Amino acid sequence: MTQANNQTAEQQEREALVAEWLLATPGFFERHADLLADIQLKNPHGDRAISLQERQLGVLRQQNQALNQRLSDMLRFGSQNDKTQGLMIQWLSNLLSAKSEADVRAAISAGLATIFDIEQVELLDGDHGNFCGSANQSSDAIKALLKENIQSLAVINLSSLNVQILLASQSAEKFTSDMGRVYLDQIGELALAALTRSKE
Repeated sequence: MTQANNQTAEQQEREALVAEWLLATPGFFERHADLLADIQLKNPHGDRAISLQERQLGVLRQQNQALNQRLSDMLRFGSQNDKTQGLMIQWLSNLLSAKSEADVRAAISAGLATIFDIEQVELLDGDHGNFCGSANQSSDAIKALLKENIQSLAVINLSSLNVQILLASQSAEKFTSDMGRVYLDQIGELALAALTRSKE
């Protein structure tokens, strides 16, 4: 081991002992408050040295900003979830109220367009295969059905009726290949039940 490596190892050992001693000595900085102002640290946002107090204040400020951001995100997602739940209930109510197959198809398309806030919803006859992701990666048969500027889409298979639901958006992030299909499959089951009832 070189002399530089020896010095680094010794310094790390001394620092570990100091950290251990400080943890085992509560109230040290309360009894020596002047040290907080005297100890100088490198400013992470510039070349000027700052006191330990300033550094702690900066860390607390960053943590506070992060917590505020997380709280804002939680409130926003909670509000979005409440809105989506309300739209889903309205959609189900419309499906139950629809009598004819034409009315059910119209309720499916209008409701899902509102729930997902997307530009295109269609019920397709045939089997184009389940799909969720970029419009560029979809089949040529699906691409031919898409409206202008569609970036992502999902195809939900209602296999027993040989019908599929096409959900298409101008947002590339709306439907991605790595998103789960549980929610989409549940929507498919509800739509299938409504369509099956209308045919009886």
